Amino acid sequence: MSQLKRALSIVCYLQNNQSATFSDLLEALSPVARTTLSTILKELVAEGEIEHVGRSYLSAQGSFASHEIEAYRLPERIRQKTQKILSHAGTETQHACAIFARVGRTTMKIVDQYKPAESDWDFSQIGYEWPLVPFHGFAKVFLAHSEEAVVHDCFCRWKSHLLPELAPDTWQDFREQLQRVKDSGYALEYKEERQTILRLAVPVVESQRKEIRFSVGFVARSAYLLEIEKYVAVLERAALELSETLKEL
Repeated sequence: MSQLKRALSIVCYLQNNQSATFSDLLEALSPVARTTLSTILKELVAEGEIEHVGRSYLSAQGSFASHEIEAYRLPERIRQKTQKILSHAGTETQHACAIFARVGRTTMKIVDQYKPAESDWDFSQIGYEWPLVPFHGFAKVFLAHSEEAVVHDCFCRWKSHLLPELAPDTWQDFREQLQRVKDSGYALEYKEERQTILRLAVPVVESQRKEIRFSVGFVARSAYLLEIEKYVAVLERAALELSETLKEL
């Protein structure tokens, strides 16, 4: 068996069994050398495909983990349900609404959206992939629930490439900002209290999973997103419905 096939077997095993010890995986992939398995596990952890917590290995939010998220859309059986949820939220608020999926260690992708006729703003097309840049509202949802090493990597990678008004001033500022996202349950664009608000997003929390795989939110001009509590309530209801629908993936 090739190293790639062994890696895929590990990811599939953890998706089906939620967690496993080194001994469990050694038995599942038998025959395999302990050193070979250890090397593969370290690489999968480094790539964000699996997590190592205590003595257990867990499925994570890497690109293999999103095994039914196609390049440009959700499976049709799922999208029929997500469209109803998004259309209800979008119609209620008159804002374009979208679902982003975490499809890699430091990337996310739009997998579904709905734009009501009254919306004055729109998202990029379904399938558009973004890096987890530190200012993007949806990215901040995912980063707020990520390991510190991933957050620090994204901060350092993009800090020097962003306009000063978009980038957090310091690493500590960004950490505190993400903590506020976790505490409040939603994310806005960076420096939203002084500049244009473009996106408002909340996590989709799935009870059986540790990681945040999806986020749902609106996009609009700042003048229309002043009633934050009202819109967060709409998104939280949508996120609750989506948690039931998307757990089928």
